[in-house]
Amino acid sequence: MENEKFESVVGDLFYGEFEENLIFPFPHFSAEQSEIAKEFVNAFDKFAETLDGAKMDEEALIPEEVYQGLAELGLYGMGIPEKYGGLNLDYSLYCRIFSQVCQWDGSLAVMLGAHQSIGLKALLLEGTDKQKSKWLPRLASGECLAAFCLTEPGSGSDAYSIKTKATKNTDGSYTIKGQKLWITNGGRAEFYTVFCKTDHEKEGKKVEKITAFIVEKGMEGLTFGKKEDKMGIRASETRAVYLDNVQVPAENILGKEGKGFKLAMNILNDGRLSLGAGCIGGMKTILKLSTMHAKNRRQFDRPIAEFGLIQEKLAKMAANIYTTESMVYMTSGNMCKGMEEYYLESALCKVYGSEVLWDNVDMGLQIAAGNGYMKEYPYERLMRDSRINMIFEGTNEVLRAFVALSGLKGPSESLAELGKISDVSTALKDPIKSLGVLTDFAKNRFSKMIGGNVMTKHHPELNEMASKISGQVSDFALQAENTLLKYKTKIIENELPLKRIANMAMEIYAAISVISRTTTILNSESISQEKKDYCLRLGQLSLRESYGKFKRNLREMNKNMDSTIKALSQDIVNNEGYGIDIIDF
Repeated sequence: MENEKFESVVGDLFYGEFEENLIFPFPHFSAEQSEIAKEFVNAFDKFAETLDGAKMDEEALIPEEVYQGLAELGLYGMGIPEKYGGLNLDYSLYCRIFSQVCQWDGSLAVMLGAHQSIGLKALLLEGTDKQKSKWLPRLASGECLAAFCLTEPGSGSDAYSIKTKATKNTDGSYTIKGQKLWITNGGRAEFYTVFCKTDHEKEGKKVEKITAFIVEKGMEGLTFGKKEDKMGIRASETRAVYLDNVQVPAENILGKEGKGFKLAMNILNDGRLSLGAGCIGGMKTILKLSTMHAKNRRQFDRPIAEFGLIQEKLAKMAANIYTTESMVYMTSGNMCKGMEEYYLESALCKVYGSEVLWDNVDMGLQIAAGNGYMKEYPYERLMRDSRINMIFEGTNEVLRAFVALSGLKGPSESLAELGKISDVSTALKDPIKSLGVLTDFAKNRFSKMIGGNVMTKHHPELNEMASKISGQVSDFALQAENTLLKYKTKIIENELPLKRIANMAMEIYAAISVISRTTTILNSESISQEKKDYCLRLGQLSLRESYGKFKRNLREMNKNMDSTIKALSQDIVNNEGYGIDIIDF
């Protein structure tokens, strides 16, 4: 399978299929990758021991010596090719080392992620040789930082509605006017990837499309707002970026004119995967703190780690880490092997990782009890820092709709001819008119109903849960088709069923990833039986949780409170809040 191009594993689920060769064996690290990862992890840990995260948070500032220390470790150029001074790490190595940064401090992770996961990514993907030669060595060395400028006051997840405009001048240069909001590294960066509307002709009419530009620090008209005072990740620098008639030469265009929207989306796909990896680091930190507290805190003459409700939290926290790791490195490993369409996987890794991180922080703070609520302990800072992940790189609500609609696109094309029939039930009564279409359609649905693929490459210890995968995938694909047939073009407006579609896809991908990873561990001859037993228990708990979540979403596709929720929400909007008082009724 090495270097063979293939499409999305998650995308296949929408057709009721999965390809075992893309799932097994789990794409674990090679000996060389492990050696590189351990070397960087150890080096960063030694450096991180000198950090004072609480002080950086309190002062809302990353000290200059910290920026310099990261540069000496080479961490500004992790994904940059060696010929430009970078480390040229593959996706899996990048995720692992980035995760280690997140294990120590959220602000550092955000600064580094904004720099290379998204800030300079357009240059890597679409930059000319001249552009790369000019900027990448400086970006890799840490001499200058990069920033990604897409979000505006009136456009967040709706990126295409940006207003910043780049107007072409007679000499071929552009004049940029507009404003970007909440830009990480804003003011500190030297290199800004700025997305602007540009004018184009289509069929004789003027239309606006998005183009990406390099804007350089020091260009006249480029200014910055005050540093934002944030709830969390306070040491990272976040500012508004103002572009008041900034003159940019044509040579600063990144990629093709009018192709910036697709470029931005591709960049965010990579950023979402590394964000999911970063959540793993945060979860490891909170679990370590919680475990030590549970071991050392005694109540009723014994450690609280011996109480069932504490044990349940510790077990769930560890299983959340195991599942997220499995999803992230299944994705990054497949990307290294040649998976070209990974936007569904990266979005699910971001959604899953950010939400279980929040769960873990909540459980960890609860285990710490009163200590967790006090600023002298790190729990409250971890909680503040972790909350942003469900908003960054596309809110989780938008990403659920994105995953569902993107995944449904394939089946909708398969059903396109059937969709021309205004009423499916009427069409079924007219077999002569639609015999060919409906015969193929019925065959496909029947194959899903009786179960399509069967998982065969899993370890026997996982038989129970692996045997359920075929049924889950078939049920999921049937629900995807039913949803399309029910809503047709109005599916875009019905976010509650879309949420359930995305949730089911996420839980199947989680289960597939865990089964694959656990199988590889159990089949290994170099792993101790003690560790195998530990991983098996982690996998069993994870799979049970995922299956339960899948079944709940499946049931709610047909039996739910959607109409009540919509009506109730309208009541609340009309009331501008709760709208009733116990003293009245």
